[in-house]
Amino acid sequence: MDHIENRFTILKSFNFFIIISLLTIVVFNFFDILIFKFSRELSGVFFWFFKNVVNFLANIFNPLNVGICLILFLILTISLCNIIKEPNKKKLILDKIKCSESELKESVLFYKLIVSHSILSIIATGAICHIFKYVFGVSRPKYYFLYGYERIDNFNLEHKVNALPSGHTQASFTLAILFYIYCNRYALIAFFVAFMIALSRIFMSMHFPSDLIFGAYLGSVFPIILYYYIYKKKFMKIDMKKIIKFKTYCRFICYKIYV
Repeated sequence: MDHIENRFTILKSFNFFIIISLLTIVVFNFFDILIFKFSRELSGVFFWFFKNVVNFLANIFNPLNVGICLILFLILTISLCNIIKEPNKKKLILDKIKCSESELKESVLFYKLIVSHSILSIIATGAICHIFKYVFGVSRPKYYFLYGYERIDNFNLEHKVNALPSGHTQASFTLAILFYIYCNRYALIAFFVAFMIALSRIFMSMHFPSDLIFGAYLGSVFPIILYYYIYKKKFMKIDMKKIIKFKTYCRFICYKIYV
């Protein structure tokens, strides 16, 4: 995880927050409507792709589904601690997956930290995103153009005026950043999918570009902040040389359930 030391650290700086805020304001006032109207003029192929393919992926990998999977994985990981206390089961499983007891202990702690960081990131970014939605009260394009809603209606809980920031964009970039931290090999794919999900919100008439910019920022910055100020020190205490591969760890979980 050394690859994040010199990358993305700017995300947690106050100066970068100011830059993103100013960019969001500029796009909101001068480019939102122009870009949205331009998107309406594009070929129907774009609409079909974003509505049927990208939106389908967004619904599958929504925060609730991902969160449930992570919580289940965390529960199984925590339950593995009991295996270490049962010599017969422990020996049987260790022989099957061919790892030592010390490797098992370090791996359980390692994957538990990853999952807890992921869950906390999803919850924290989601909560903060909805607070901003309520405070800003920006109407969605569909209701702004078709039903004459005001562009801004502050402190309104109605879904129709909770566009800024984009929740789908925030969630997808949260997952992309987590992929970058813990599974760098697939980070580029994760960011590409996150970017496509963000664009789909314009084609679905649910968001303006400024909603996406601030949503992407929120989704990216809080996992980084949580990592640097909470989890980094905990990971430094782990002997990374003893961590077993994720595939092997999943086999261990399956053996645990079977036994």
